[in-house]
Amino acid sequence: MLRALFTRPELLLFFLMSILFFICINGVDAFLAPLMIDQGIAPQVMGMIIGATGLASLCIRFPLSIVADVMHNRKIFVQASLLLPVLAWPLAWYLPGPWTFFAAKLASGFTAASWVLYNILFIRYFRREDAPAAVALLALAGPIGVFISNAICGVVVHFWGEFSAFFVPCIAGLSALLLSFRLRHEQDTQRRPTLVACARSARRQLGDPSIWFLGVLAVIVILVPFATRDTLTPIYARQLGAQAGALAALSNVHLLFYAIAVALCSSVFYKRLGLVKTAVLGITLQVISAVAIPFSHSLLSVGLWQGVGGFSFGMAFAVLMSLSVVNTAEDEQTTRMGLFQTIYSCGMFFGPVLMGLMLQHVSLTSGYWVIGGLCVVAAFLLPLAAQRVERRFDAPSHLPKGALAARSRE
Repeated sequence: MLRALFTRPELLLFFLMSILFFICINGVDAFLAPLMIDQGIAPQVMGMIIGATGLASLCIRFPLSIVADVMHNRKIFVQASLLLPVLAWPLAWYLPGPWTFFAAKLASGFTAASWVLYNILFIRYFRREDAPAAVALLALAGPIGVFISNAICGVVVHFWGEFSAFFVPCIAGLSALLLSFRLRHEQDTQRRPTLVACARSARRQLGDPSIWFLGVLAVIVILVPFATRDTLTPIYARQLGAQAGALAALSNVHLLFYAIAVALCSSVFYKRLGLVKTAVLGITLQVISAVAIPFSHSLLSVGLWQGVGGFSFGMAFAVLMSLSVVNTAEDEQTTRMGLFQTIYSCGMFFGPVLMGLMLQHVSLTSGYWVIGGLCVVAAFLLPLAAQRVERRFDAPSHLPKGALAARSRE
């Protein structure tokens, strides 16, 4: 699967555009929380600002997936969404303050909502039975993009100051927009759906308990990096003496191991462990890394647990993304994934908000303990969620080979 990126030019172009997409929406996240603390912004307000991306995604992902299906032209929505951060981040640079920071993160959230369209466009380049592996492969663009973004922003902050980094997501969004005009739009094999058909599909997905079960677990899993890597850990590292370069390095350690885990999911873990065991192992490691960080008293040990946290998040989140398209007809993939991503956007919003409240009223250490406890619950519930997905159809032929805990080995 990974080899296809280098043998099919259209896949490589799409993957490069996806990397730029993640640079655009996550460009300054490693530096934003300490910057706002330095600006005197209250922790609860800081949490709201960081969570604005999740709030926007929560509101628009599902409606966007339906409208894009009706118009049958997903690429134009991708292009329109890339314009928002291009305009918002320079405004935050020119008029820095809570409201412009909130607007910029909100714009990034509207752009992030279009990720569901990237997934569906990418899946169309593969056979239906390869859809779960294709989703896991495209997820690799996330850590690579944010890794590159952190490295670039670290250099920019070091030489030109923290606010200059606001131009990095702007330039990345503009570059992705230009690349998108060269992207061939792979046509669906299904005919263009009507609004009535899309509404009917939306009702079916809204009434399907399996996608809600998966979505709630994804809320917990994705809450971990947004609450720790992007909120608590930069503040804790700053207390240990970390500067801009060290903050970028810590975030990149997380992303590097996240990328490694995602790459191994489609090629190794899915085949040897199956989806369920891969996810449970990943969530268990999330518990360990979250609880260990506040007891680390050096940047080196914090970096070690950041790496464990990134690897564990990659394992768990790739599985949940893959499960969201298992046993799903082609004409319902956009709607189902749109609902799934809408649900897990709650974690992107409430993670930073919850940690802001914990910082304001309790302590930094308690925030890590809350995260660990939530992950324990998710580890116990995930096998039940996978069973719900497996039972969506009676015929096992709908299930891609190796998708769930491999039956042939049971």
